[in-house]
Amino acid sequence: MKRGVLLAGALAVAAGLAAPRPAEARLIDLYAGATAGGIAGWGTTPKTPDFFDTTRGGGVGFDLGLKLLIFDFQGNFFQTFNGSGASGTLIQFLLGTEVDIPLGDAKLSNGPKEDGKPSDGQSQNVLKPEIAAGFGFGTPGPVSPPLTDSQVSAKGVVANASLGYEHYFNPFLAVGAVGTFGYHYFFGGDEVNGTSGHSSGYHLIGLGTFTFHLGY
Repeated sequence: MKRGVLLAGALAVAAGLAAPRPAEARLIDLYAGATAGGIAGWGTTPKTPDFFDTTRGGGVGFDLGLKLLIFDFQGNFFQTFNGSGASGTLIQFLLGTEVDIPLGDAKLSNGPKEDGKPSDGQSQNVLKPEIAAGFGFGTPGPVSPPLTDSQVSAKGVVANASLGYEHYFNPFLAVGAVGTFGYHYFFGGDEVNGTSGHSSGYHLIGLGTFTFHLGY
């Protein structure tokens, strides 16, 4: 599985470097956004509870990231809720490759042309496939700042394949949605060397997004 993830990541990087950059694509994009949706997952390690057995369901969160052409570094936080209120959280730090694919002919205005008509800027609707991997950890309940090791119930590596969509109101504000299928290998928050508490498995994340973009 790990070899497959590494191979997929290498292919994505190669494809992104080989593809010509659309004229309206941003070279640098610093972004921050709010998210809402749900997460779920399951473990594949026999007789070992998985983090997503107890941390799942609807919630809200936020994303922070920096994209350089096709390379995307991001951190995200997601707080789930149950019938009693705030419950577990999932936090991820990821490095991936993303290619923006314009959809349709609609473009944002980029100022008036000499004939008085608005010139075409970046595409207003964008499809955003991405492959990313990195470090993730979770807590069984809401985070009590500052976050300490004693609050972490699971941590380890994650690898995600995502497909997103964004509609831009202007060059800075966009709404959208993103779906993610991922693999995780987690061990208990207080365990590193042993293997009794290790659990591997898969997870699903579906989110609506409202994002502020700043770049060129």
